[in-house]
Amino acid sequence: MAPSERRDPDTGCTVDVVEGTLRWTDTSENARRVDLGDIVGVVRNPDQSPGFRVLFLESAQDEGEGSGTPRLSKVDTVYLPAALSPLLVDVPSHLQRGEPVQVVISARSGTGTAKAVFQATVEPFLRHLALEYRIFETQSAQTILELSRSRFLENACAGIPQTILLLSGDGGLVDIVDVFYKSTETVQVAPNICLIPCGTGNAMASSIGLRSGPASGLATFLWGQPSPVPIFAASFSAGSQLVLDEGRQRGPIDIKSDAPYPTIYGAVVASWGLHAALVADSDTAEYRKFGSERFKIAAKELLHPSDGTAPHHFQGRITLTTANSQTGLHDQEIIEENEHMYVLATLVPRLEKEFLISPDSEPLGGQMRFLRFGPLSAEEATRLVMLAYQEGQHVHEDVVTYQEIERLRIDFNEDLERWRRVCVDGKIVAVGKGGWMELCKEPRRLLNIIKPCE
Repeated sequence: MAPSERRDPDTGCTVDVVEGTLRWTDTSENARRVDLGDIVGVVRNPDQSPGFRVLFLESAQDEGEGSGTPRLSKVDTVYLPAALSPLLVDVPSHLQRGEPVQVVISARSGTGTAKAVFQATVEPFLRHLALEYRIFETQSAQTILELSRSRFLENACAGIPQTILLLSGDGGLVDIVDVFYKSTETVQVAPNICLIPCGTGNAMASSIGLRSGPASGLATFLWGQPSPVPIFAASFSAGSQLVLDEGRQRGPIDIKSDAPYPTIYGAVVASWGLHAALVADSDTAEYRKFGSERFKIAAKELLHPSDGTAPHHFQGRITLTTANSQTGLHDQEIIEENEHMYVLATLVPRLEKEFLISPDSEPLGGQMRFLRFGPLSAEEATRLVMLAYQEGQHVHEDVVTYQEIERLRIDFNEDLERWRRVCVDGKIVAVGKGGWMELCKEPRRLLNIIKPCE
């Protein structure tokens, strides 16, 4: 294909597109190039000069930095090659009003890459768009909770539009969710949250389509649209506690003033059994250095106990509430088996980038789906879990229960606390002996997530 080359009259640069590659020369006549697939977007030049600004990611290794973190760069041009016209976008309204963009960097999420991602990609992106922004870097596990109470919630209740750019895993999102839904104040304007996935599992980000690193998050920030976030409420019997400090400490669950029981609000998943145990066991600094592989390592140890015994049979009674489409009422069902291995309810399709736990779930669709299987051999349980990495094929197995529900209740019958741990969006709760957990969908919509355009 012949190049559509033009020379910029102001800079003297030439810009053209050849065979799926943007090519240009800088003022020193040095040739540069970038694949069109690495272009995040094209905007009209924000500094009021004529022309356009092309934003793209390039490998840091090519620049001799060696970190492996992609770096965001830009090229300005008066002439826009026709091949780039579909990438031209107006800066969206959620970035043009209200508070400056509020950037939250979760320093401890995943393998600790959030700050490097911000410096290499997000900060240049904001500067090249000439956007005002404020930076908040976490100092402890309480930082996002405190920030949500003192700033995000206060602005939302005052009717101030705000966009929150969240560099974290699912934990950062659930902290914001929990604060907003436990407040007794009235939210006037829902904040818009844009995710830059920096965690281990990144379930919400993966579920809405942010599956290709920082590029997808930045493109969504520029191209996406806000959508309300479906939420569930997980209530617990008195005496249940949060598991903190890599399992070494216990802490209280905040009780909303008008709630009779301790409650945690979530947007992703609540689980018991193998899933909750492996999340709890792998939530240490030693495990986190393995990234998402930490879950597989912990699962192997749970399925093959060092003492040579069989995997644990989790004891408890499960009650499901489902909607009856014919009567318009709700039906209750108690699962006959009282021994379980894998039990969860989720609002999202994916728990990891390739781990499709609920293939029938629509991102941000609001349906809650239940998945369970009973005690199995280590080999058979492993086979079922691995089928989830094969586009969710596990749900077609006869031993797997998979259905849409409105409510879930678990009455625990375990003596040891280790087998009464549940996971709510990455938070671990130790349910009191003889206690219970109840999960239900929350009707309110107090937060938006910016999702990719379909």
